[in-house]
Formats: sequence, C-alpha cells, structure tokens
Amino acid sequence: MPPPSPLRRRAESPAWHRSALYRWLRRPLVYWSAVALLVVATVVGVTRQSDRQRGLEEVYGDLRQVPVAVSLVRAGEPLNSESVRWESRPAAAVPPGAVGELAAGAVAAAAIYPGEVVHGERVAGLSGGLSSRLPPDVAAVSVPTAYGVPPVRPGDSVSLVAVFDSFATDAAPAAHTVARRATVLELDEEAVTVAIQASEVEPTVSALVWGAVTVVAVSPPPAEATS
Repeated sequence: MPPPSPLRRRAESPAWHRSALYRWLRRPLVYWSAVALLVVATVVGVTRQSDRQRGLEEVYGDLRQVPVAVSLVRAGEPLNSESVRWESRPAAAVPPGAVGELAAGAVAAAAIYPGEVVHGERVAGLSGGLSSRLPPDVAAVSVPTAYGVPPVRPGDSVSLVAVFDSFATDAAPAAHTVARRATVLELDEEAVTVAIQASEVEPTVSALVWGAVTVVAVSPPPAEATS
C-alpha cells in the first residue's frame, strides 16, 4: 500500500497542527530562541539562589555539620549512625559546645533527646569503661537492691533516700535524701549503679555504710522534661 501523500497527511492531521501559530513555532529560529531563553532563565534562577544562600551565610554564618539525636539516647548507649544523624545548620543556630565529630565507640554520658544537638558534655569516651561514660564532676555509686528498686532502666532519673537507725529514741528515724536526680547507668539483680554529683558522694557513702538507702524513681529535671 503506497504511503499517503503530504496533502492527505496534512488534511488528516489535527486542526491545531494546521494552525499558523504551530507552523510559526516549528521554525528553527523560533525553536532555538525559546531554548536559549529557557537556558538564560535557569542560569538566572540558579544565580539568585546562590546569592540568597550567600546572604543567609552572611547573616547566620557558614553551615556546620552537627550530630543530632534521631531518638532518645539514654546514658551509656552508643552514639552511632542508628542513634545520630548529621545535619547542616547555620553557625548561629548551633549551640555552644556542640561536637564536631564523634569518635568510634563514643557513648552518651547523659540522656540526649530526639532532635537535640549532641553537646560535648553529654558525650563520653569509648564504651566499656564506666569512668569514660561520666561527665565532669560526676561519680558513679552502686546501691544494693535489698530494699527493692522501682522498674527503672538506664537513663532514668532517681533519688537516693537514706534512713539511719537510731536506738536512742523510740520514734521512727527520719528519711533524708542524700542524692537528687541521679541517673541510672546499670542495674542487675543485686545492685543499681547510678551517676551522682561529686558533692553527693560523701553523704551517699556514709548512708550506704551506716544506714539503709532506697532508690526512688523521680521525674527528670524540668529542662530535660520539656526538651
């Protein structure tokens, strides 16, 4: 079957193919002019975006890569690709003390909440050593579970309440809080290890030797509770 003639193909083509505007747009000069205009518009858009980026950097500073917690990281848990992601943030929006790198094996020295930039004070050294997981001016102490312990887990906040036996009076001895808002580090069937302030070490040890110490679960500090 012979191919249709050009006149027949033109007659059978859509009406808009036969319009004068379509034929004008099909001219090489018009087509390539439109392509050139599109390229120029793209270049202008990219240039404006670059100028805007430079303007933001002048106001807020250069972008910095900072580690941000993906989910709640409890004390003693590793800081790795599963718990932390790296984000670019303006220098003005990066809190002082934010770490710029995380060594292999780094762990959280205190609870780090979702979306929080990882601060140097909340990062301990290599996992495996208890002392490397403690921030400055913090000590760890183990409390026997003979008097029972609430169902706490590492990262929870607790207080240590002591009672000293007194045989001088018949009245029940008073209870005293020797460590406030300590952080649970480890626990097993015999003891729970908590991080306390260095200033609370002496009264806590005295209570462990001369009295009875009970672990009491408490709410986290207000600053952490609202994070």
